Amino acid sequence: MKAWKLSLLAAATMSASAAYAVEPQGIELGSGVTLLPSVGLKISDNDNIYLQDSDNEVSSTITRLTPAVGVNVDMGATVIDALVKGEIGQYTKDDNDDYTDANYAVGVASQLTDRNAIRGSVTLNQGHDARGSGTLEGTDALNTDKPDQYDETTVFLNYVYGAESSMLNASVGVEQYSKDYKNNKDVTSDREHDKTKLTARLDINVSSATKAIVELRNTDISYDNDSAIAGDGSVLTGLVGASWDITGKTTGEVKLGMIDRDFDDSAKDADSRFTWEASVTYSPLSYSVITLTTAQAANETTSAGLGSYIASDFTALNWKHEFSPFVALSVDASLNNSEYVDAANDREDEVVAYGISGVFSPSKNVDVVVGYKATERSSNVDGLDYSQNIIDLTMSVAI
Repeated sequence: MKAWKLSLLAAATMSASAAYAVEPQGIELGSGVTLLPSVGLKISDNDNIYLQDSDNEVSSTITRLTPAVGVNVDMGATVIDALVKGEIGQYTKDDNDDYTDANYAVGVASQLTDRNAIRGSVTLNQGHDARGSGTLEGTDALNTDKPDQYDETTVFLNYVYGAESSMLNASVGVEQYSKDYKNNKDVTSDREHDKTKLTARLDINVSSATKAIVELRNTDISYDNDSAIAGDGSVLTGLVGASWDITGKTTGEVKLGMIDRDFDDSAKDADSRFTWEASVTYSPLSYSVITLTTAQAANETTSAGLGSYIASDFTALNWKHEFSPFVALSVDASLNNSEYVDAANDREDEVVAYGISGVFSPSKNVDVVVGYKATERSSNVDGLDYSQNIIDLTMSVAI
């Protein structure tokens, strides 16, 4: 059950806007209960906090404190996980940008029989979008005093039939997602929405190392308020592909298919596109790992006049290398292309990012990370180009 524990904690941690390189070892409380406390401190020098063009750049130092505590209850066939995490951010430039985020997650995984398993989770993310990255972009971001604050609630349930040795493995799932904004209602109220996603997947064992995959998803989208930009409708995705695990060298999963975005509003045309999802990991040495991730997705648009939805293509490449048990290096690069479908200004963006970070781990419970990240956006809309450079110093401690 350890894999479920790690995946739940990682998902909740990521949604709270920070990830620890260290893994909590935990404090055993008895009867299968483990307490997993951790804390992180990050200091960032950001030369363009509002993502403005070169004429309007504003720099700031940002300090983030991220305490967290998890609880793992291992009852053998059933594992329960809970996580509470906070993030407190303070800006030296303008304390209006200061924030306090929180993330709460509870998950259950149960192996009912050798061939039947269920898992579920409930998460609440009380987060924010920094000015310039939310509903207001470009110079519009300078016309609001506070970052967009919101609550995200996700309820997930999944059932799996099969086993590693089975010829066929099938799973079905349902996920309910809701996003509610807490401020800046003059621009954010139009973006409050709910999503209900149904999924079905079939894995077919082709060989000891390879599986064929067939997957189908349907997501219904409903906006809370009537508006010119509310995109009520559905997204239907069909994928076929394969996964593999060649011990000691490479693992991966590649799926290709079609995605169809449909709208309840007859004035908005349905749109179908080729889509893909792929993640491939290659490890030429046990201490050196290269990961390639790429996907095409249909995302919700962000503001009035920005089209029916965003068709986004994303590709990322990461290399992690451990020089010793105490020193590691991570290098990454990514490319994201976004098309704002049916936008009045035919907006298209290209975002290129790259970074490097060094990790010093004096013990299993402590990591010190120094990193640099550069991001550049090119847009065909005036005022939306920007470049940003961030230098980070992070310390993470886990018990």
